[in-house]
Amino acid sequence: MAVTEVVIGASYSPGADGRRDEGGSMAEPESNTQTTSRMRAALQAVWRRRDPLFWAALVAVVLVIQWPMLKGWYYRATGAEAPASAIAWRTDFEAALAEARSANKRVLVDFSADWCPPCVAMKHDVWPHPQVVEAVGAGHVALLVDADRDTVLAARYGVSAIPTVLLLDADGRVVKRNDGYLSRSGLLRFLAETAD
Repeated sequence: MAVTEVVIGASYSPGADGRRDEGGSMAEPESNTQTTSRMRAALQAVWRRRDPLFWAALVAVVLVIQWPMLKGWYYRATGAEAPASAIAWRTDFEAALAEARSANKRVLVDFSADWCPPCVAMKHDVWPHPQVVEAVGAGHVALLVDADRDTVLAARYGVSAIPTVLLLDADGRVVKRNDGYLSRSGLLRFLAETAD
C-alpha cells in the first residue's frame, strides 16, 4: 500500500482543462522529472520492503531469458563433450550450394563459434536430437560456419550475433533467418514453416 501512496500521491479532480489540484486551483502538468522522481520513489519503496515475491519473479525472468547462456557456460566449465550428431555437417560453402542444387535441397547454415555459450548449448541439446537430425536430413544440406574464421561469409549474410541459423536456396539467397538461440522445438518449427 505504501507503493500506491507514493506512486499516486495526491488525487486530482479534473476541471475544464482536465487538470486541477486538490484545492480545485489550476495544476501545472507533471514534468518528466516529476514522473521519474515518482517512479524512482516507487522502486525505492519496493527495494526497502524487499518484497520476496517481486524478487522471486525477477530472478525467474532472468533465468528464463538467460537459460541458454547459463547452460552453455555450464557445458564449457565442466568440459562436457557434446553428444555425437548424425547430421553430416559441411564446411565448404560453395560445395554445399552445389550439392543443394544437384539434390534439389536447401542449405541450412549454422553460424557458430566455440566460445559462444548459446552455440555450445545448441551443440549439446538441439543438433544431436533424433527429430532434428531427421528434419535436417529430409530436405537440407547442413553447413556449419565458424563465424570467427569465415568472416567474409558472415559479412555477406550480415551476421552480427551468434548463433545465427539461415535457410538458403540453392543459389545462396536467404529464405529464412533466425538470429539467436533456437530450442529443439524452435528449430523444428523453423524448418517446418519453410518446408515446400
